[in-house]
Amino acid sequence: MSSLVVLANPAVADGFRLAGCETHAAEPGEQATALLRALAERSDVGLLLVTADCWVAAPEGLRDALEQRDLPVVLPIPAGVAEAEPSREQLLSEMLARAIGFRIRLTTGGEG
Repeated sequence: MSSLVVLANPAVADGFRLAGCETHAAEPGEQATALLRALAERSDVGLLLVTADCWVAAPEGLRDALEQRDLPVVLPIPAGVAEAEPSREQLLSEMLARAIGFRIRLTTGGEG
């Protein structure tokens, strides 16, 4: 059976632990990238949630490779801190660009 695993920055990791998720805390950068690689190789992981700060700190080649795999499904989520992180719209736009091969400008209703 596939499981849900979370890779989060230390500031929000405890919240996922309290929710009962298997959670791994890491600072964005080399530590998070090493954990991301290891967790993605586990055969029991079906969904891997990664906080946005850890995700954008990973090398682009690794992110591309993980997005091409069927399992685990890797989903970047907001990191819970108000620093220079991509917005939900930016993350969605990036995922769409990778999936379809070109960028789409997302606008809210009413804009032309």
